[in-house]
Amino acid sequence: MAIGQLAVASLPVVACRPEVDGAAAGRLQAFVATRGLDWVEAPGDSPARFTLAIDQGRIGLIPPRDHPDLGSHPLVIDFAADPRFARPLARKDALARATGWKGGYRPPVVDLTTGLGRDAWALASGGCEVTAVERHPVVWLLLTDAIERAAEDPALAAIAARIEPVFGDVLGAEPPALHASEETVWYLDPMFPERKKSALVKKPMRIFHQLVGEDPDAAALFAWARTQPGARWVVKRPPGAPTIDATTPDIDYRSGRLRFDVYLG
Repeated sequence: MAIGQLAVASLPVVACRPEVDGAAAGRLQAFVATRGLDWVEAPGDSPARFTLAIDQGRIGLIPPRDHPDLGSHPLVIDFAADPRFARPLARKDALARATGWKGGYRPPVVDLTTGLGRDAWALASGGCEVTAVERHPVVWLLLTDAIERAAEDPALAAIAARIEPVFGDVLGAEPPALHASEETVWYLDPMFPERKKSALVKKPMRIFHQLVGEDPDAAALFAWARTQPGARWVVKRPPGAPTIDATTPDIDYRSGRLRFDVYLG
């Protein structure tokens, strides 16, 4: 069953009742009400489940107490505080080259696996209009909370305005409507297999892996995207990983521990 077809109530997630009001608290309360999650009074009250809670005015995901390997700090998406978002994407960067930046031209991008939003934010910071698709409901909550907070920050509002978050599973029974043209770049970043040495994986990503799991339908998602109008299709992979299917990329760009396979229209 695809993630987008899962009911949130079936996920190992509870929510900690907010102690103060605010925009993030309102978003969390609305999510709990519409998705049917259980409330707890304090993180750790349900030791086998993740806990959604307000952390410094942000919605965070606290790992289960029964999984000490995941740490105790919440997973939070914060485009203002996280230094990885501070530097705008430059034309020389592999992601920019892979998505086809030329001079002042910035193509529209549909990110089909937005996740924690790092690449969507990077592309938007460089001027791309990004449709950010996410199908996991809890990740969607963290992502939209981060985008809405960024929209209220004068230093980040212009970047946030270039990101259109869309919830849903394009392979599901009720796929979201996506707008594309012959200029669209389709971007996929399937979940990488977790490294054997878990110490090499930072705890926020280990929390993300534990919650979301792998993307067994990544090849099907890519095949679907290839039927849509567009200029290029970009797949992010580890350097030594096989291509997403038997098709040979037209180009690949490499940067450190990443490879971007590019398929032209």
